[in-house]
Amino acid sequence: MMNSLEGELTETPQLGTRGIYVADLEQSLSYGIFDADHHLYPPADAVTRYLSAEMTERAWLPGEPRMLTEEEHEEDDEADHERRTLGVHSQPEGGHGGVDISELPAMQGSIPIPGAMLNKLNPMKDLDQLSRAQLVERYNAMRPAFEKKDPRLALMDMQNVEVAVLHAVGTGWESAFRRGDVEAGYAVNRAFNDWLWEDWGFAHENRILVPVPVQLYDVDYAVAELKRCLERGAKLVDLLPGPAYNGRSPFDPYFDPFWQLVNDADIRVAVHLGGTYARHGAEWSEDPNARYQNFDGFQWVSYWGDRPIMDTVTAMFYHNLFGRFPKIKVLIAEFGTVWLPYLLRKLDHAMLLGRKPKWGTLPGRPSSVFKERCVIAPFPEENVSKAIDVVGSDCLVFGSDFPHSEGIPDPMQYVSLIKHLDDTTIRKIMRDNLVNFLAD
Repeated sequence: MMNSLEGELTETPQLGTRGIYVADLEQSLSYGIFDADHHLYPPADAVTRYLSAEMTERAWLPGEPRMLTEEEHEEDDEADHERRTLGVHSQPEGGHGGVDISELPAMQGSIPIPGAMLNKLNPMKDLDQLSRAQLVERYNAMRPAFEKKDPRLALMDMQNVEVAVLHAVGTGWESAFRRGDVEAGYAVNRAFNDWLWEDWGFAHENRILVPVPVQLYDVDYAVAELKRCLERGAKLVDLLPGPAYNGRSPFDPYFDPFWQLVNDADIRVAVHLGGTYARHGAEWSEDPNARYQNFDGFQWVSYWGDRPIMDTVTAMFYHNLFGRFPKIKVLIAEFGTVWLPYLLRKLDHAMLLGRKPKWGTLPGRPSSVFKERCVIAPFPEENVSKAIDVVGSDCLVFGSDFPHSEGIPDPMQYVSLIKHLDDTTIRKIMRDNLVNFLAD
């Protein structure tokens, strides 16, 4: 493949020291960065590896979307390809950043290519065709770092990433919970966390910090699983945006024993992009069982991003999580900040109109409490100055979304988008704010 291209191309641009962006564009800092949004690629059997045969049968009944084993994925070429590449992600006309990645022969690799869905920071737009193909091969060679903790640490060293919050999120328990099979749902949750602990740990070398997914349905099961994860050193817990599976707010007093444990253990909460809002589609002539990869425009706008996090943050305030549990702090990752100015204004307005929380008393003006108790990661390519105008710079943290296709392929490159800020503010966003958030 490479030889067939060489005769048609000009000289390959000289890449920088990290081998992603051309040398003249590569960014650097004198300190290590703290990244609030890293990801891993789990194996096909991440959920089923530690799940008993009985619970495997109960977790996914015939006709329900089910988690395949590694062997089943290997026998299903289409499922395996979709799992390991861009799959069915849509492409705009003209590609991303002027790069049509479907034209690259090497795109048929084993992993999605970091940055391939970006515009401003798409690393391929400054490269010729041969260099693009070589970059795809370079990322394919990084695959062990996307699947195991020690290769990931080595890659973080190369990237100047001192600490990364690595979001596993997890999946597979939805069907059981929707049927009310609490035991099977939590068996899947435990099995996924067992795999996560075995392959990644929850705070490996105090540099790879993994928010553990603990689903909110039955409070006793949730407390038991969180205690188990705390014994293994968990420092963050993952909260799915949106209502709990049992139709309650996550901050309903029913779940107070869970939040009391979070508060007393002084661990942090992470809310990451995801959720189950597609189930509302039946009310809008849409498929309530649709998955993200197949969302149409209405579903993407309504159920993926702004609405789930706005509902969840509103519930944090007006179901009074922060008033009842004074030590809880929340990281909001991969939701961007476009929605934030509007929501904070509405939360404050509700208070000024005399609207009360459903439970308890507000601990203060919502916009002020947000700045004290939350940190949020802007999307890689959005205008961070607009967020600073509303919330200041102390609660903004850097999140690369590496190694996702919509993430920054070289986390340090985010500096190129905030270099108009002063050095102190850059350091806050790239390091100090997340350091302070994670501190005991």
